[in-house]
Amino acid sequence: MARCRIGYLMALAAAGLFFVSFSDWFSFYILALALVFPFFSLAVSLPGMLGCRVSLDAPGGAVRRGSGHEAGLRVENRWGLPVGRVAVDLSCRNLMTGQTGTVRRKGAGGSLGMDFREPLDTSHCGCLRWEVRRVRVCDLLGIFSIRRAVPQAARVLVLPLNLPAEGVKGLMGMEDKNPVMKPRPGGGPGEDYDLRPYRPGDPLRSVHWKLSSKVDDLVVRETLEPRKTAILLTFDLYGPAEVLDRAFDRLDAVSRGLIEAERGHYVQWIQPGTLEVRTRYVSDIKELRALQWEMFSTPAPMEGRSLRDVGVHIDGVDGPIRRLHMTPTGEGEAR
Repeated sequence: MARCRIGYLMALAAAGLFFVSFSDWFSFYILALALVFPFFSLAVSLPGMLGCRVSLDAPGGAVRRGSGHEAGLRVENRWGLPVGRVAVDLSCRNLMTGQTGTVRRKGAGGSLGMDFREPLDTSHCGCLRWEVRRVRVCDLLGIFSIRRAVPQAARVLVLPLNLPAEGVKGLMGMEDKNPVMKPRPGGGPGEDYDLRPYRPGDPLRSVHWKLSSKVDDLVVRETLEPRKTAILLTFDLYGPAEVLDRAFDRLDAVSRGLIEAERGHYVQWIQPGTLEVRTRYVSDIKELRALQWEMFSTPAPMEGRSLRDVGVHIDGVDGPIRRLHMTPTGEGEAR
């Protein structure tokens, strides 16, 4: 637009010089035309300028890291009039890594609309915030301009690589080697049981009559059942983007493997800034995606506190816990 204004000022100066050099009706006509023509251009262009609308078309949901997806930008006029000069400033920011890219797109004309395509930066995991920062529409001469409303920002989740789940069977099989027993609610038949004194309310069918006659007191046979070991996946939400990518690749693969095995599990990390230990229970893909939206929308600093320095604990779980920590190399470290 600056070039258009400079060009107009030069043309106006030439018309003024022509009028001073040749004082007749024709030179006056040229000068008057140079003065009035910008306002005539504005009057003709104003309906198209006011009717200009900009919309974003980003991939819905989530995409995998390294995929070649694009985001679309459409400029159109709701009245079908030609659009003058349009300048749109775009910004794409990874909310987790903080990486930001900006670009400006320009166009003119297009009564049926103009479309622009921009590649999404999916080189790292995270939540991409794709937004229009400013929309400026000029008249046909490019001298006057107005700003139009910007559309709502779009968010795209960049997921880790779709790696195969490895080590899930070994992680689940640890509880079969040394099972922890617990009383079965409601009792019932079973091969494993424990003996304890009778308490009011115990069913008579659970009384061990033979042993009770020997000790001269009521003894109850309490049925036991194996207690499932709680599986806890932990990671550190800090460090370079490349390190976080490898850790999230492993975390996503193990979590999907546990979900396919119909095994619910916990995911835990330390929230940057507040240093609060966050814990989420995951039992299906929907809960995993909700967790990733939460994780990838959190800014990750370069340094922080590691969960490897914190004892294993899950609120509300008093049984055995098997933890798998995602190390910076992307491999699981089990305890």
